[in-house]
Amino acid sequence: MKATDYKLQISKFIKAKREKVFEAWVQPELMKKWGCPKELTIGEIELDFRVGGKYRTTMLRDEETYIACGEYKEIIMNEKLVFSHGWEGPDREDTLVTVIFSDKGEGTEVLLTHEKLSSDSSMEGHKEGWISTLENLELQFL
Repeated sequence: MKATDYKLQISKFIKAKREKVFEAWVQPELMKKWGCPKELTIGEIELDFRVGGKYRTTMLRDEETYIACGEYKEIIMNEKLVFSHGWEGPDREDTLVTVIFSDKGEGTEVLLTHEKLSSDSSMEGHKEGWISTLENLELQFL
């Protein structure tokens, strides 16, 4: 399979208004509370929230540091975010993440698609990470 063949999609219902859920993705002080898998903690977050702007998130576990970075490709306020995603370092793989925010009942459906992954193991690892991260997001609104 080519890198473009590996894609994952996850959906999560968050019991909060769409505008509040969207805001949690774009405000560094809010992202620090949830923006990584449960086994990690956020170190620093840098966001230049505009199309063409870059972001950089440092995640920590024991003595290890992971840095996710990328660029915002499309922003539709309170509806959609599209950004490149890669792990800082020599083996960086640029992938693409699309997040759609939709009203659903008394909350928001978050549909996350992560594509252009290089392998099945990369796809599975990112899937586990995103599921855990979205569970952290849900906890912010309980």
